[in-house]
Amino acid sequence: MCFSAQASFGAGAILTVIGIATIQKSRQPQQLAFAAIPLFFGIQQIAEGFVWLSLTHAQYAAWQNIATHLFIFFSHILWPIWVAFAVLLFEQQDKKKNILFVIFGLGLLLSLFEVYFIAQYGVLARVTGNHIEYIIGFPKVFIYLSEIVYALTTIVPCFIASYKKLRWFAMVLIVSIAVTAICYKAWLISVWCFFAALLSSVIYMIVKQAPLYKRQKL
Repeated sequence: MCFSAQASFGAGAILTVIGIATIQKSRQPQQLAFAAIPLFFGIQQIAEGFVWLSLTHAQYAAWQNIATHLFIFFSHILWPIWVAFAVLLFEQQDKKKNILFVIFGLGLLLSLFEVYFIAQYGVLARVTGNHIEYIIGFPKVFIYLSEIVYALTTIVPCFIASYKKLRWFAMVLIVSIAVTAICYKAWLISVWCFFAALLSSVIYMIVKQAPLYKRQKL
């Protein structure tokens, strides 16, 4: 989380437990990708715990590069792909699947650009204002475009999906990002994860109440 190593590790442990419980609640293979999101949140928070340690304790400084890049892997590379992919697996209607596949493709393209720019410019993590600030030298044009595509790939799929309760996830995500952007703009990447527990609880309920789908004929 955004406040200390202890908070990050504690949040990571809680999210990991929620993630395992959510995966156990999934009753069909196509639910697993969405059910795994809280577990990934947990791993991301644990990674940030090590970022905190590397920045605040000299004996852990050697871990900074690995921990920072692991955190950025989740925040910049995995999520633009994973949410659309998870919703795509949930979907049963062919027309909506085609739309979701296009959105997934956009997310994949964004992630590839993210990988390129991260490799090109590197990532700097530093403690400012009692939070961790992640700095990547992205071109300004790419920053604006990436924010639009990021929102498209992580929010829109839930509103397209036939399973309406997926919209709960999208609505909580919208509110959490808006609150974080208004109150903690400089630390958006880190502070937003404060809402991961709430999102994970929503995901647990979505998966728990998800309908059983008939197997599609080949």
